Amino acid sequence: MIFVSGANGQFAGSVIATILAAGRAGELVVGTRNVNSAFARELAAKGVSVRAADFREPAQMRRAFEGVSKALLIPTYDTNDVRLQQNLNAVQAAKDAGVGHVVYASFLKAESPLVEHSRLVHFPTEQAIRASGLGFTILRHALYADILVGDLADTLSTGSLHRPSGDARSAYIARADLGISAAQILMRDEPSGLTYTETMERTYNGVEVASLMSEVFGKPIRFVAVDPTDWPRYMTEKWGVPPEISKSTVGTMQAVAAGVFDLATQDYARITGQPPRDMRAFLEGVRDARR
Repeated sequence: MIFVSGANGQFAGSVIATILAAGRAGELVVGTRNVNSAFARELAAKGVSVRAADFREPAQMRRAFEGVSKALLIPTYDTNDVRLQQNLNAVQAAKDAGVGHVVYASFLKAESPLVEHSRLVHFPTEQAIRASGLGFTILRHALYADILVGDLADTLSTGSLHRPSGDARSAYIARADLGISAAQILMRDEPSGLTYTETMERTYNGVEVASLMSEVFGKPIRFVAVDPTDWPRYMTEKWGVPPEISKSTVGTMQAVAAGVFDLATQDYARITGQPPRDMRAFLEGVRDARR
């Protein structure tokens, strides 16, 4: 059986959709804090096993993992001061339940001390998984390209893309594409011990993204640099992200501005056999969905 945590989340949703499209609903177990959500009920109706799974509850996690051979662990959206212990609970529960292989959704350059969620959550979780004795795959994700369109209506109405980075280049990749690659790892006999760094095949700076947006959406858009220390306020005001979560993004945006994420790999193609969508194709998909 294949287990996917955080079933009501967007990344998990893409993983689940890929597994269902492969006709393997009967092999799929999903975990969620809210088993009564509309999406959870929809999955159950399709033959998917839906189980209560809260990383804060070790005993519940052990039950959720019963009969599972391979599990995708997606960190929660909680604050960074509690996420590591949650992940450690899930790793120990997987081991106790006899899971053979865990796949962990980590972050690009997880060893970077600048990025709070890497320093406090992802890198120590990776180390714990390596020391656990479990079979494992680490998926280090680039920044979601989706964050570039989180305020798209405002970007289009003002003609300005507000982001940190200036001229610095950064790696991105579409969240939906990452769902496809993670699902393929889960559905095949994957050797243990591999770490993949998943990015588009080239990096982009803010000016290039704004230029592509102008072409794709047919409206002049200019790039406006935001100081990384001001970014949390922007996230809270424009996106409604809780302040206790948005404030943790300062280090990430400082790393973007410093060029820490100027890294492109072929790892996505190594997993799937084909390249991920580039930025233009991603933006065209967003445009077409809006229509």
